[in-house]
Amino acid sequence: MNSKRRTPEEMVKQLRTSEEVENYLKIHIGEKERTIYFYQYLNRYVGEKKIPISQVIASSKINRNYVYNITNGSKKRPGRDKIIALCFGAAMTYEEINKGLEIGGYCRLNPEDARDVWISVCANRKQYDILSLNLLLERYGLQPLDI
Repeated sequence: MNSKRRTPEEMVKQLRTSEEVENYLKIHIGEKERTIYFYQYLNRYVGEKKIPISQVIASSKINRNYVYNITNGSKKRPGRDKIIALCFGAAMTYEEINKGLEIGGYCRLNPEDARDVWISVCANRKQYDILSLNLLLERYGLQPLDI
């Protein structure tokens, strides 16, 4: 008996219901990789690291109500600078910040952009103070984070 295996594309073409999609994703993608929005990534990260959201808010210097709109999913696509600030507020590593940017729909920190290089250096040094970062960026004539 010759059993023909369907390709993932063929399987996706057949999906119709939410239940079918959920089952497909569980089997073929896995729970960790199913992050669709930045708020899901941030919530999972702070949950795993046991970081209070109030600490992320205070450290990111972003308006509390705006952060709550992000974390509850009301604001699904925050700006690139807001994502960077929230990642700094959660003390994420360089790679974790880049993952957050990608999930948020933005490019990774660019090694050919002076502003992104300074942001990367601060993350690598674990210097997560947003005010200090913005002062550093201004000192070099670069645009501070728009938070």
